Amino acid sequence: MDQFDMRVFAKGACPTITLRQGTVLFREGDPSDCVYLIHSGSVEMTCAGKVVDVCGSNDTFGFMSVIDDEPRALTARVKEDAELSVIDQKKFQFMVHQLPNFPFYIMQQMAGRIKGITHVV
Repeated sequence: MDQFDMRVFAKGACPTITLRQGTVLFREGDPSDCVYLIHSGSVEMTCAGKVVDVCGSNDTFGFMSVIDDEPRALTARVKEDAELSVIDQKKFQFMVHQLPNFPFYIMQQMAGRIKGITHVV
């Protein structure tokens, strides 16, 4: 399942929200209950007030805390007006178990984040 297919699936199976620039989706330390998939716009991820990543169309974020059941490690703030699918924990687990390519898609997202972090350090 490529990124385009994932957006189509998420939009059909999960609630979609539209948020304005500056909206904070979650803060460092918040409990984790969902994953977000970006259809349009962008979201910046910050740690201690410093921008560490910017996620755009086709990106998924918030999955680390859903996977390890730990509080959010970053703050997510809408950089440009955005349309997002909200994938709750139950739907996320369903997708991991029932969609053969979804775990690979998430691993691709993780690999991209890790590569981005190592280029910053």
